[in-house]
Amino acid sequence: MIVWVNMNIFDGIQLPKIIYETESKFNGKVQVWEVGKTRKIKVDKIDQSISHTSPSANRLVWGKVIEVLEENAPDFKNILLLGLGGGTMAHLISEKFNAPNMVSVEIDPVMVDIAKNYFDLDSIPNHRVIIDDALRVVIEPEEFDLKPEFFNVCIVDIFQGEKYPDLGKSGNFITSVKKMVRPGGLLIFNRIYLDHHQDDVNIFIEYLGDFLQNVTCLVVAGYTNSDNVLIYGKV
Repeated sequence: MIVWVNMNIFDGIQLPKIIYETESKFNGKVQVWEVGKTRKIKVDKIDQSISHTSPSANRLVWGKVIEVLEENAPDFKNILLLGLGGGTMAHLISEKFNAPNMVSVEIDPVMVDIAKNYFDLDSIPNHRVIIDDALRVVIEPEEFDLKPEFFNVCIVDIFQGEKYPDLGKSGNFITSVKKMVRPGGLLIFNRIYLDHHQDDVNIFIEYLGDFLQNVTCLVVAGYTNSDNVLIYGKV
């Protein structure tokens, strides 16, 4: 007797689905996608964050930041994150470096709510979140109970979709960010490095040479058309 078994080639394949969607004053349409156990935040079709438990997190830009920290500032105690998103970076840093003191600044309360509701933000120990403009925070740190030269490391990861805000390229902003970091500390900028961004980013890299010592660049391959470049140097 011959038994025929009906099989669909898509059996067992989990397709991505949108589990949350909203509008943000700062980021426009924000979506949370889920496939299997992995979640992503998408803004303008650009991945802003990914579940810190996803294997991809360590392979993509977030994991490469961890490698830069391990090589250039392995013993840091205090870190300032300008730009929170879903908290991928904060989670990975907390896990890799034994829960250091972290302060994250995020201008978009919608992102903070998503990070709490879909990415376990509140589970990160020793982590304070400030909802405000990064420029205001670094220019007036005392208003937020922060002290200049308190942090060993600062990571600047401010995006609206794939757009990098103009404030992030201003000398006033960079100088103010530097003042938050101790002499000899590490300052890291994350920039999207798509073809139509490269001229602007290359100018930015040269410009940073006026502010930081030993400026280094690391291009990080992402998914199709989503490369990043990490630009870092010592204060």
